[in-house]
Amino acid sequence: MAVERRSAAAAVAAAAVLAAVVAVAAPATAAIRTSGELRQWHPISVDITDGPAGAEDGDDNPFLDYRLSATFTGPGRTVVTPCFWAADGRAEHTGATTGTVWRCRFTPDRPGTWAYALDFKAGRRAAVQQAGGTPVEPHDGATGTITVRATDKGGLDLRGKGKLRVVRGKRYLRFDGGEFFWKAGADSPENFLGYRGFDGTAAGRHAYRPHVRDWRRGDPTWGDRDSRSKGIVGAVNYLSAAGVNAVYAMPLTAGGDAKDTWPWTSPTAVWRFDVSKLAQWSALFDHMDARGVVLHMVLSETENEERLERADPDARATGFSDARRLYYRELVARFGAKNGIVWNIGEENGWADRSGQANTDAQRKAFLAYFAAIEPYGALRALHTFPPQKRAVYTPLLGRRSALTGASLQITGWSAVHRQTREWVAASAAAGKPWVVSVDEIGGAGAKPDAVTPDHDRERVDVLWGALTVGAAGVEWYYQAGDQSLEDFRGHARLWATTARAVALLRTARVPFWAMEPADERVGGGGGGGRRGGRNWALAGADDVLVFLPRGGGATVRLPQGGGWTAGWWSPRLGDTPSLQGVRRVTVDEGGEAVDFGRPPREAGRDWVLLLKRGGGACAKPPPTTEVPTPTEVPTPTEVPTPTEVPTPTEAPTPTEAPTPTATPTPTEAPTETAAPPEAAPPPPGAPPF
Repeated sequence: MAVERRSAAAAVAAAAVLAAVVAVAAPATAAIRTSGELRQWHPISVDITDGPAGAEDGDDNPFLDYRLSATFTGPGRTVVTPCFWAADGRAEHTGATTGTVWRCRFTPDRPGTWAYALDFKAGRRAAVQQAGGTPVEPHDGATGTITVRATDKGGLDLRGKGKLRVVRGKRYLRFDGGEFFWKAGADSPENFLGYRGFDGTAAGRHAYRPHVRDWRRGDPTWGDRDSRSKGIVGAVNYLSAAGVNAVYAMPLTAGGDAKDTWPWTSPTAVWRFDVSKLAQWSALFDHMDARGVVLHMVLSETENEERLERADPDARATGFSDARRLYYRELVARFGAKNGIVWNIGEENGWADRSGQANTDAQRKAFLAYFAAIEPYGALRALHTFPPQKRAVYTPLLGRRSALTGASLQITGWSAVHRQTREWVAASAAAGKPWVVSVDEIGGAGAKPDAVTPDHDRERVDVLWGALTVGAAGVEWYYQAGDQSLEDFRGHARLWATTARAVALLRTARVPFWAMEPADERVGGGGGGGRRGGRNWALAGADDVLVFLPRGGGATVRLPQGGGWTAGWWSPRLGDTPSLQGVRRVTVDEGGEAVDFGRPPREAGRDWVLLLKRGGGACAKPPPTTEVPTPTEVPTPTEVPTPTEVPTPTEAPTPTEAPTPTATPTPTEAPTETAAPPEAAPPPPGAPPF
């Protein structure tokens, strides 16, 4: 239920009583329990089971008036993570709102012995203070050790791949195990967590009934009956099997479009979190890790981006409220141990829409700096903005001292994807800190269901390959009519398969995309004209060149190195052979030269890929054979049913995006950069793919 915020005087008095009770009544020895699979890249919980008694609606706020953190020190690594109150420790099943369990979740990245030390303080607003408070005895300073074994997981399971992190100097994310990540994600529905099977979400828009059949025995359950989890867990299972490796989700849509998702006990109770709901979210997120699906956590939307400042009478709307600090801290504490998670400060951030809410540049810098300080694993910190706002929002965040590590692009005109993505790939690199740039929202109606556009030609050509060949770190598919209402992900089966087909090529042909740069200037030829100007696109490294012909035609490629090269044509279209066609070898003079590879073997007026490798060898170790299987081709629908999602006019019309000038934005200084984990040695070479 909603709980009114106490006055400052009442809070001080309650904190004094709280400190006295803790000092007098605490037991002599802390009871600490460790749970979870004690393995590398598996989340481990260290629980204080006899901590201070708390209640979601208690006078002493267990979220705000306590600060528990843990320092884990292992083989060559120290991780300091915020912790949280967990009620009875099983709230996902019991719905508990009271209890004495305080939990620290941690994911060790190396086997061996890890020591932990707890720091537990109480006091008024202690959770959002960097220091101070009364020690909570005997738990403050408690220590222990955990013996961690090597991971025993493989295949899609991220517990066999490791934490997904930003790599200094790279524009792609990488798992600890060495695999670089190319995102093939679902952007809609944005209110993915507005699911009626979660506690406190009875008014959610989603049940995902078509995916109940995708739930499998052994999958997570929660609440008072097993069926409550089946729709959303089944949806994750389906997406994973379809080759989707990321899902976009907002934990806060109150005051936004869907108005059905929040982490608190009510939409306005910003100081009181719904423990059982968040425990159920955590169970879902752990399952996503097991199924190889990364969580793209978008922390606000444009309509509510000032909500946390407006809810705190001690903060200005253009400031940085304690309510926001607490919100960020709780989410990092509860979900930051997930292997596959990327954080996004906000959707369409900085756009002064009809809600009148717009974060400022100073706010964005402060939010990012605070988030970087409390998030211990080096996960991506991205930002999304409204299309015409890119230069105003992104330019001040360029540079080595910025805490921003990624740009989540919204692009109105699909044919502008290649050009606009290249602009921010180039601008961030020129500023000395390459961003992880992904195309996460396309304009207009977005990607319509298979029943309407079965071949998804424009999505494939303009967006997917336009992004991939210019150095983007991935794409997510937005569907306007289903952005709050989509229930069945099977409606886009051919789109998922088209995207998975491209990702499968990167894997099976061992294309080291992470070591390649945009290189359109190396490629001549191309068919037709029109919006793309008849130009071909390319991503190139010293020993690999990936060429895309948007309109077919021919290709002349300037190869960067002398010696023998192997070339093969590949069709990006569903239904065509997954193998390279017309494979040939050429010998190039020392220093490189331009080679005319002619036209594709057939359908020369359609889009094609030309893959070239020096010597025909591979530059990266192939993944295990249990990795993502080559997607099953999806048959073209024989009749076109009426889509079930109907657009809801909840937003003002999107203005047409202004053309992006070709000049590179000027780098400026921003907050201090946080240290990133050192880059590991590249994977060893594998066998030739041809």
